Amino acid sequence: MSAAFLVRRAALVCVAVVTVVGSGCHRRERPAAPLMPVLPRIPRDAARFEIDAVDDSTATFHVFESRWVRAGLSAYVVDPAHRDALVARLTIIRRDSMTATALVTSQVARVTTDHFLLVPPPPTPWWRAKWFWVGTMVGGALGAGATNAIR
Repeated sequence: MSAAFLVRRAALVCVAVVTVVGSGCHRRERPAAPLMPVLPRIPRDAARFEIDAVDDSTATFHVFESRWVRAGLSAYVVDPAHRDALVARLTIIRRDSMTATALVTSQVARVTTDHFLLVPPPPTPWWRAKWFWVGTMVGGALGAGATNAIR
């Protein structure tokens, strides 16, 4: 047998050993998935509104001077008597000058006027973010300083 044949044979044996060892056969089983789904947390900066009226599938609330509340935003109904337990999820479908109407998309319990509505603000576009402009100014200053130092 030639040396090249033996080298190929040894390489094939090494690949087979690595495949068997790395296949996960020797690993322990993964723990079972939790029974309860993990719910996303409501952001801390969500605005809190009082619910004025509740119909069969909608809730109406005053938006006051919150101009950023608009149709399409998600909202959450919480129960303040039970440490802000989640009661329902809503989607805002209409906004007037002083009031907004939200449609109940899923609920754990019946929505009442004793509950509060939490509406997270919409995300800020990247060009309006303060840290974008701070980084732009600092980067520009460092670049100008490095250019002057090289000359």
